[in-house]
Amino acid sequence: MMSLRRAVRPLAGALHSLAPAAGARTAGARRTLALARPTEDADSVQFPREGPGLDYALNWSLCGDGVVPSKLAYRITKVQTADQLLGGPPTAPAGAGAAAAVVDDDDAFDDAFDEAATALEAADALYVAEGDAPGTRTPCRVISGDLGLAATAMAHCLERMPLRAPTELPVTLYAAPSCADYAGAVVEDARLKIVLCGAQATAASVKASLAAAPAMLEAATAPAEEVDEAA
Repeated sequence: MMSLRRAVRPLAGALHSLAPAAGARTAGARRTLALARPTEDADSVQFPREGPGLDYALNWSLCGDGVVPSKLAYRITKVQTADQLLGGPPTAPAGAGAAAAVVDDDDAFDDAFDEAATALEAADALYVAEGDAPGTRTPCRVISGDLGLAATAMAHCLERMPLRAPTELPVTLYAAPSCADYAGAVVEDARLKIVLCGAQATAASVKASLAAAPAMLEAATAPAEEVDEAA
């Protein structure tokens, strides 16, 4: 049976422009935005309450990626931010990792995606590294609840890209080390989604998958060659 998350995935890119319906459920779990309530007293109301870890535009864009933050979410767009959050330089990936490949089994991917998204939504904080795939101008986003993994992705797997407002990007990699082992990718609506879970969610595999992402995306979105029936 098609999962609810899979059924609504083609519309996920528009979620950030819609207010979430009260009581809405996705994949059997209640989804709520991590938007803090304004505080007020007899004289004043403080709103919005944005600050480190609470960025409404980032939260909405993560909703478009199918992950609804329940607590804090930090955007990492430069190495200095990764260093500050981590308290020192991120560790470089060890060894050569295996890149995730585009899969044909949509049901297996959906199951892994659902598990990864649920784990990410339950994390104490999300870390969102953004940059270009190495040697390209293909914008990528890495979403993880593991600060070390996200910081390493920014420092050693991605190149700094021009700063832009938070939005869904052509390539999104979901890294969830706490989930069952899985590595796979799909292309939907000209966007590549990569899921790395369990033992597959290593810095080396993140690096290899991001390096391979532009070619995977190009191959999946290239126009089909016309067959000359007269030949």
